[in-house]
Amino acid sequence: MKNLILPIILLFVSALLTFTSCQKDPEIITETVVVVETDTVFITTQNTDTLVIQITDTISLTTFVQDTATTFILIRHAEDTGSGNDPTLSSMGEERVEELNRLLENVDLNGVYSTNFNRTKLTAQPIADEKGLSLELYNAFNSNALADEILQNHHSGAALVVGHSNTIPMLLNVLTGTNSFNQIPETEYDNLFVVSVFEKGRAEVVHLKYGE
Repeated sequence: MKNLILPIILLFVSALLTFTSCQKDPEIITETVVVVETDTVFITTQNTDTLVIQITDTISLTTFVQDTATTFILIRHAEDTGSGNDPTLSSMGEERVEELNRLLENVDLNGVYSTNFNRTKLTAQPIADEKGLSLELYNAFNSNALADEILQNHHSGAALVVGHSNTIPMLLNVLTGTNSFNQIPETEYDNLFVVSVFEKGRAEVVHLKYGE
């Protein structure tokens, strides 16, 4: 019975995305999936009540990576020390990076991008090292250029982008062609967005929470 649960979850998510993606473009399709250390995953959608599913393992990011689109995995940097103009990561931040590395273990990344700050580079570099990739630096305030670069260089692939509480929503809005995403609260470091981009302005967004 346990072996049937995960396929049922995947079928549910696939059916939900297929149904909602037929709506008028550009349309932002957002689910929130909270990945926790227990055996419970909460999946909520804009139009339905919360669905609680018991599974034996935490859900895999590969569930949401589509080979028919370019996948952007967007996160804010992990917790920093707050010391100086360019702080490094705190011990909590280092633990979050370890959790991120675990989540991305089975994801076939083609690129890893970071702004030129200690807190973002220290979040992204371990992932790049693990994947055998060079860390690409980008201008956080030129979201259009970054979107175009990734869509051109990693078409139908996947790229991790590490940014900031104000710049990640800017990129989300560029990818979805909306103004739906607002600044991430300063106290939140656990947001992870998986964006399947078919073309700039037409995308599906899955919003996850990771770590503690």
